[in-house]
Amino acid sequence: MVEQRTEDQPQPENIRPELPDCGTYLAWPTEGEAWIHPEDVEQARRLIPSRRVFWRIDWDGQFYHLEYGSLSLRVRPALWTPVSGVDLHVGQQIEVLANFGENEGGIYRIGDILYRPEVGTAAYYLQRNGMRLQRPWERRALRPLKVKHHLRTGFYSYDPPRLDDESVDIDFLHVGDLE
Repeated sequence: MVEQRTEDQPQPENIRPELPDCGTYLAWPTEGEAWIHPEDVEQARRLIPSRRVFWRIDWDGQFYHLEYGSLSLRVRPALWTPVSGVDLHVGQQIEVLANFGENEGGIYRIGDILYRPEVGTAAYYLQRNGMRLQRPWERRALRPLKVKHHLRTGFYSYDPPRLDDESVDIDFLHVGDLE
């Protein structure tokens, strides 16, 4: 029996993830380099495969735009391992929380974000003054110094308020002469 699609069902090629999201390429996803934008092949060869956690920030209809700190790549859809719970970026300034003396608190920058497949989370490697700390940090021990709030414009729609003199009965408070 052949399954027939109705117009209500999304077509597989039209299904796209909600962006931005995070993930990694633990292996070279496919034979060759056709899945990489031609201008980004050299950089992709340096960065992939690895446990680096990329931000997938945009889809232009042909390529996903990935970021890893100041580095960017454009790739076609390919084998991508999603990584959840990442809300910090490489290069972002953070504070290490002292946690009642358990950690030595301080201000650092995130040098690397690497996926730990054995536990399914990301590990953060910090640096300060060009020196990288060898210890990986969990997200709960870090606090961003600047929080970026992203409002989803167009998510809610409101009718503009209207004030009709006839339909609204307003009591005014008289405060006297203000001179």
